[in-house]
Amino acid sequence: MKIWINRAGQNVGTFTLEEVQNGLNEGRFVPTDLAWQEGMETWKPLSEFPGVHLPPPLEPTPTGGSLGPLQPDSPPPLSAQLITAQTEVEDGPPWEHRKELGLVKALVQTWKDVLFRPVSSFPQMRTSGGFTSPLLFDLTMWALWAIPSIIYSIVTSGALALTNATGSRPETSMQGFSGGLPPVFTVILVGIMVPVEVGMTFISAGIIHLCLSLFKGTSKSYEATYRVLCYSSSALIFAFVPCVGSSVGGIWALVATIIGLSKVHKTEGWRAGVAVLLPVFVCAAIGFALYAGVIFYLVAGHNHAQV
Repeated sequence: MKIWINRAGQNVGTFTLEEVQNGLNEGRFVPTDLAWQEGMETWKPLSEFPGVHLPPPLEPTPTGGSLGPLQPDSPPPLSAQLITAQTEVEDGPPWEHRKELGLVKALVQTWKDVLFRPVSSFPQMRTSGGFTSPLLFDLTMWALWAIPSIIYSIVTSGALALTNATGSRPETSMQGFSGGLPPVFTVILVGIMVPVEVGMTFISAGIIHLCLSLFKGTSKSYEATYRVLCYSSSALIFAFVPCVGSSVGGIWALVATIIGLSKVHKTEGWRAGVAVLLPVFVCAAIGFALYAGVIFYLVAGHNHAQV
């Protein structure tokens, strides 16, 4: 039976009794963390939870308070007294505990937390501790993104070759989709793009952190902003969805980044939104201006030639 764990008013996740006990033994959970499972009328601190045994150095810290009636498919609401009794501890995301959870489980749980529970997961994210873990996560996500990109290119190139062999030769549309590159060149191109994108995360985080500071929305260091961007790359998993996956993933990543920045830096959502979208609009405006300048130059040259 699943056990809900809550810390400082934020849902940490659901776990088995064995996982909860291991978490206590390893220090990932503390006795004041609140727990609930179906059949219970109120939340209880882990120090009072049935079947849970505290490690020898720790003492039970009971916390009282009425939590309201049982709801069948979700835990009962937390009282303000229980929320304030807990201390905020940054111990997430699960990727930071991959040695204990295992690589695959930590990766999947991080996807779930970031993509589907960003409001509750980002406040638990570690905002310091080095760049290694978030960088490895970002690298892993871009490496996973490369797999469907290469597969789609091979499929497209095969379809193009088959179409040309039959004599139909609708080359324009097919080559436009695949870029006309053989699969081996696509593999090389994607292999180059992965480390470039990982490096660009450092630059993007710096630009966004600067924009956020201009609107007085920063309360943590650049590292916290970088970590938000890295873990928001969880949305790259949507690349495995044909056709619409990249578009959906891009939008989802933007939303997760904005929510993450607002929660981590404890600022308003509009400040985080402006910090994320302002560089996009500036780059789009510059690109549009360059494109318009080229068109104007070509038209002017054509008119001059006719004269």
